[in-house]
Amino acid sequence: MSGRKLRAALIGGPQYDQVDEALAAYTAEHGIGVEVVFRGDHVALNEHLAQALPGSARYDLVSTHAKYVSSQAGWLQPIDPWLDFVDAGTFHPTALDLCRIGGSLLCLPRNIDARLLMAWTDALPTPSWEPASWADLAAVARSVANSSRAGFAFPARDSGLCGTYYELVASGELSGDDAMRWLADLASHAGPASMVEDGWYFDEVSAAFVAGTVAMVGDWPGYWGRYPRTLKDEISVLRFPPGVDGRRRVYAGCHAWAIPADAPDPIASATLLRHLSSATAARADAAAGMVPVRLDVPMPADHPLDVRRAELLQLTIVDDLLTFPSVPDHPQIETAAADAIRSALRGQVPFDQAAALARPAVAHLFTPSPDPTKESSA
Repeated sequence: MSGRKLRAALIGGPQYDQVDEALAAYTAEHGIGVEVVFRGDHVALNEHLAQALPGSARYDLVSTHAKYVSSQAGWLQPIDPWLDFVDAGTFHPTALDLCRIGGSLLCLPRNIDARLLMAWTDALPTPSWEPASWADLAAVARSVANSSRAGFAFPARDSGLCGTYYELVASGELSGDDAMRWLADLASHAGPASMVEDGWYFDEVSAAFVAGTVAMVGDWPGYWGRYPRTLKDEISVLRFPPGVDGRRRVYAGCHAWAIPADAPDPIASATLLRHLSSATAARADAAAGMVPVRLDVPMPADHPLDVRRAELLQLTIVDDLLTFPSVPDHPQIETAAADAIRSALRGQVPFDQAAALARPAVAHLFTPSPDPTKESSA
C-alpha cells in the first residue's frame, strides 16, 4: 500500500453518520487510512458516480443502492468472489437478491430500507386506529391539521417524491392522475406550508415529525436513532395503508457497498468491505435504527415501541416490499417522474400531463411479469 489511503465516495446524512466511526476503527485495526473523497445525498452521489466511475476515479469503495446499481453495473466488479470472505452466508436472502444483476452480486447490502407510518398518538382517531386506505389516511391528516401542526408530510422532491407516488399508484386505489391529486390535496390542506416550495427531503420530513410540527409521516429506519426515548411514549408506529386487494406495498430497497471495477487494490477493497459489513458494524447500524441484513444481528428492544417497530418491519419485509425493477436508466426515469410530480404540486403542470410524464416510473406495475415470483416486477 505504500502509505496510500483508501478512497471512498459515500452518501451523507443520518443513515451514514456512524460510518465515520467504522472507518476510524478500520484504520486503527489495519493501519490503513480511508479518505472520504465525496459525500452528499443520494441524488448528488448518483450524479458524482455517473461521472467519476467512467472517468477512472479509482475509488476503493462506494456506497450505492440496489435500485441504482444496474445503472452503475459497467463500472463495478462482482462481489461473488468475496462472499465467503465477507461472511455473506449470514445475510438476508431477500437483500442479496435485490443486489444481483444478471446473476452477479454487484453490491453488498448494508440494510433493508422500508418505511413505516409514524404518528403522534394524540392525533389518531383512537389509539388503535390504523389507516384502512390512502383516502382514510388523508381524511385523518386533514382533520388534525391546524395552525401549529400539519397533518401529514412527505418528501417533495427526487426519489422520495417518486417513491411516494409509486406507493400510491401500486396500491390500486388511485390512478396516476388521482395520485397526483392526493399529493396536491394533502400538501395544500394538511401539509407544512413550506414543504413543496422548499422541496423537503427525508431529513426535513423526519425532523418535523420529531419536533411535533407534523402529526404523521412515513419515516425510514435510519432516522429512528434520532427519536428521543421520551418521544416514544407519545407516538405510535403503524403499517402503511392496504391496497384494494388487501396487500400493502411499501417503497423499499437496500443501501449497499460496491467495489469499482478500477479499484487499485481489490484485496484492500474487500477487506474494507468485510469490516463495514461485519457484525460489529451491523450492530452500530441497528442501534441507529436500521434493519441490518445480517440475520445474526437483532434490532434493539430498549423500549416497548422498539419491539412493536421491529415486529412491523419484519412483517413489511416479508409481505410488503415494493422495489423498483433494476434497469440501467432508472436514475433518469426517477428524476423525470419526480420533476413532473413536483411541477404538478406547484401548479405548473396539469395533473394528467404530469401523470403521463411520470408513467415510465410505474409502467411496469401494469405489465404482466415474466417471473410471477418477483413482486418487484409485478
